Amino acid sequence: MSLLDILIPHYEDVEGLSLSLASIESQTWRGNPRIVICDDGSSHQTLDMLETIIGNHQNIVLIKNENNIGRARTRNVLLDAIESSYTAWLDAGDEWYPQKIKMQFDSLYRAIYRQNGSPVWSTCNYDWQWNFGRKRKRQQEINDDQMKNLLVGQKLRSYLWTILAESHTFKDVGYFDEKLPRLQDLDYFIRFVSNGGLLIKPRTELPLCVYHKSDIGRDAKEIHGCYNYIYRKHSHVYGTFSSKFRKNRKYDIEIHSARFAQNNNDPATTCRMLVKAACVNPSRFIYSVVKNKGVKL
Repeated sequence: MSLLDILIPHYEDVEGLSLSLASIESQTWRGNPRIVICDDGSSHQTLDMLETIIGNHQNIVLIKNENNIGRARTRNVLLDAIESSYTAWLDAGDEWYPQKIKMQFDSLYRAIYRQNGSPVWSTCNYDWQWNFGRKRKRQQEINDDQMKNLLVGQKLRSYLWTILAESHTFKDVGYFDEKLPRLQDLDYFIRFVSNGGLLIKPRTELPLCVYHKSDIGRDAKEIHGCYNYIYRKHSHVYGTFSSKFRKNRKYDIEIHSARFAQNNNDPATTCRMLVKAACVNPSRFIYSVVKNKGVKL
């Protein structure tokens, strides 16, 4: 049996998947991972190309959803498919740098020894690459209040494809929330940390993976609904922080959603969400406009 399962949800992105698989093959870690791809109801033509790419690789398992059931349910299918002691996630279209798995295993072994049984996930620094433009390094700050930083989403971000951990720690968190078409990672990380989980990372400041980021095609109203759903679902968590903190998080919901609307050429929705942001936190909105000499999303 393999030591590591790598779980990849896929839908209509053979080119992106090829990029991801190539980055797995380039790993300096010398283990033999078991790669599990769950295709979420892609077309017959896409499946034909996918099977050609996979070829005769004995270490790749392909699961096919008969219909498109969404990212959350697809991830739950992948959770049920885990067989190895350790698990890593990778989204089709994103890449790992060669040292990622090796360095994360090193950090994980040290942390497991020190934590005396507490659940631990190894994350890492990463590059953001907007629409395949210039790469921008992003740090995962793990030394402060991890829950607070996850909820703010600036110093510490809930990206599942950065994580390597013991398989049972994912199963202990449970299934992904199928009411969330987006932002399942954030909900999942909140649940992990709420239950005593700890995020650690390797002893390097270098990025170990790259996120090819784009807002194109992502529904701002759907994103907005998911943020608000998470806020309501985890109100007990948000409630442990100050009223100012909660007001800023509600403001962020409107601003982040407006960014998606703007980047998808929806000026009416952008305007409505900016008005809501101004109503939620007028002083912060005015300060931002003055500082940036206009609205900056």
